[in-house]
This record gives sequence, structure tokens and C-alpha cells, in this order.
Amino acid sequence: MSPEERNTFVSLLCNLLVNGYVIWRLREMFASGAFDGPDALQVWARMTLWVIGAAILLTILLTIAFNIVFAIATGDRGPSFLKDERDAVFEMRGNGATTLLMVLGFIGSIVALAAGSSALTAFLILYFLTAAGSLMGDIVKLLSYRAGG
Repeated sequence: MSPEERNTFVSLLCNLLVNGYVIWRLREMFASGAFDGPDALQVWARMTLWVIGAAILLTILLTIAFNIVFAIATGDRGPSFLKDERDAVFEMRGNGATTLLMVLGFIGSIVALAAGSSALTAFLILYFLTAAGSLMGDIVKLLSYRAGG
């Protein structure tokens, strides 16, 4: 397993953990009425900023831990972190999938606003399609590595 493949796997795991937490937290917040007042967008923004920071930290820590455990398990003392053309192609494939879903999220949020939905609904659409895009990009990269080309 190449370093890029390992890092993509960790990114996929972090995506699942963070977005699972976000879904759980949003359900809890909606049930408690946290989004019922006029400051609903501020509540949403604060939670989202906290989640972004936590996701960055989690990704860094898990990437380091996973690579250390992998190196110990395989006895690989000096892995190469060079990227070749294949890595670049796989990354472009993943970025294409990510971008596609992010664009659909942006368009979906505009359509929702035009149809009379709240700004909170538009931000939720944008967030979840961006998260789905990141997840899909990681899946495309992992499948590309598994298929070998």
C-alpha cells in the first residue's frame, strides 16, 4: 500500500467519522429547537466552524498514527513519499468527482433558495453535497489504486 493510498484511506475514514458526527449532532440540534430562532444561521456557522477545525486535527492525527502503525506492522523504516504520474492521475479523478458534487451542491442550494427554502436549508444542501463530494473523491481514488490504473 503506497503512502498516497494510505492517506486516502485515512481521509475516507475521517470523512465518515466527522460526517457521522455532524448528522448525529444536527439531529440533536433540530430536536432541541436550536435552529428555531432568528440566529439559526449563526448556530449553524459556529457548529460548522468547530467541525472543520476538528476534522483537520483528526485527519492530521489519524494520518500520523496510521502511518506509524503501518510502518511498525510492515517493518518499513524508510517509506518513499514520492508521487508519480499515476498518483497525479488518481488524484485528478478524485478531484473531478469532488468538484462535480460540490457544483451540484452549489446549484442545489441556489435552486432551494429560488424555490423559497430557508437559508439554513441552502447551507445544509451545500454542506452535505460538499461532504459527499469529498467522500466520493476519496472512494474514486481508492478504487483507482485498487484497480491499478
